[in-house]
Amino acid sequence: MKLYKIFVIGFLCLLPRVGLGQTTSSCTHCSMKINDQKFIATAIDQNNSVLEFDAIECLINYQKTEKDIHTLKVTDYNTGDTIDATTAFYVKSNDRPSPMGAFLSAYASKDDALQVSSGSVMNWTALLEKFKNSSYGAVEHSHHNHHRSDAHGPIGIMGDHLHPKGGLMVSFRAMHMAMDGNRKGSDKIEDQDIFQDFMVAPQDMTMQMYMLGIMYAPSNELTLMLMQNFAAKQMKLTAQMMMPNGMTMQRDFETQSTGVGDLKIGALYSLWSSLNAIAHLNSAFNIPVGDIQNRDDTPMMNDIKLPYAMQLGSGTFDVTIGATLKGNTDNLSWGIQQLNTIRTGRNSEEYRFGNLYELNLWGAYSFVPQFSTSLRVQGTSEGTITGIDTDLNPMMVTTASTNNYGGEILRSYIGFNGLINNNLSLGIEIGLPLYQKYNGIFMNETLTINAGVKYSIL
Repeated sequence: MKLYKIFVIGFLCLLPRVGLGQTTSSCTHCSMKINDQKFIATAIDQNNSVLEFDAIECLINYQKTEKDIHTLKVTDYNTGDTIDATTAFYVKSNDRPSPMGAFLSAYASKDDALQVSSGSVMNWTALLEKFKNSSYGAVEHSHHNHHRSDAHGPIGIMGDHLHPKGGLMVSFRAMHMAMDGNRKGSDKIEDQDIFQDFMVAPQDMTMQMYMLGIMYAPSNELTLMLMQNFAAKQMKLTAQMMMPNGMTMQRDFETQSTGVGDLKIGALYSLWSSLNAIAHLNSAFNIPVGDIQNRDDTPMMNDIKLPYAMQLGSGTFDVTIGATLKGNTDNLSWGIQQLNTIRTGRNSEEYRFGNLYELNLWGAYSFVPQFSTSLRVQGTSEGTITGIDTDLNPMMVTTASTNNYGGEILRSYIGFNGLINNNLSLGIEIGLPLYQKYNGIFMNETLTINAGVKYSIL
């Protein structure tokens, strides 16, 4: 059965909670822990019980459905004093990000509100009127909780979140993958077995990829993406050569390729959102700017074209479509993402890689808003290469034969996310393969490390 059809569900062990000495209660409306004292709001219900909210927007949205509350209070952003919500003045400003994403802060006087460098000032009546329009005050669920370290998925996941209108994020990611030895199907294979059919046996391979990403949201429902990577690949190999006296000798050598990889442009579109779950479509278009004619010297020949695995791009205009579903509770978050990359046409060397199907399942536990850890399971299934590069000799090395491409891999990852401030976050993820099965002979994957930094505006 194809791995991408198998839904693997991982369970996280609930780790002991580590507090900051600041969190004492949860929001009545969204159930999130109240962490930022500058945005706390309160109300009293019909039983004279005090209700607490982590943001002004949660108080107002709760009031929409629960009419029988009174004595509404908000917190003055400047002083931290509790003030009457109905006489306060409010500012919606990107400079004052509130916990649930509405960017609202409260002030005791209009003069104080006007001191905010950017944003519109409203009284209580005007604010309630604005909230009648859900696009203004419905907490923008697809972007809420963005001040938690697990608001974004593990660093190895791309396109897992949307941004609010006008939001901009710049990211830089690094990926290191290591391979050692070879497999035939799912079983390891020794060099002497490879030499029965090929002159060269790969020994180990490393790949480093560095990606610059930009995300921008022209609306709350649509986020655009641009991703450009730079790759460096190095492979060590052993050649078995026939000597004039009929004896054989082995010679070790290495090849490498370095340069710009393919450019990807994409879009995320919101399907629906609720307080604790969101879903969106993923799409991307691959522009083949990566070099697929890299060459290097070998003991057999100088300036020889490198095999398919050592090239830097696909050479084809590929389309990726899929979807992401995410959810969260107080300290836990989870996500499911399924992506399908469809190759189109053939490249300038008369081949194309197989279609790629990918499924990611992850869960994260947030010890405190600034730190979380995650577990992820990834299954991929890739088809064989169609066509052939006639400059390659398929009898020379396993990676030059199209019969040895495609297969299924199941990986597991443990990750950590850290929130430096409301704009800057860091992430790292370490992955190991659980299962590998290739269509022919291919290199044995051993380790993957993903790391990155993200800087968000809005």
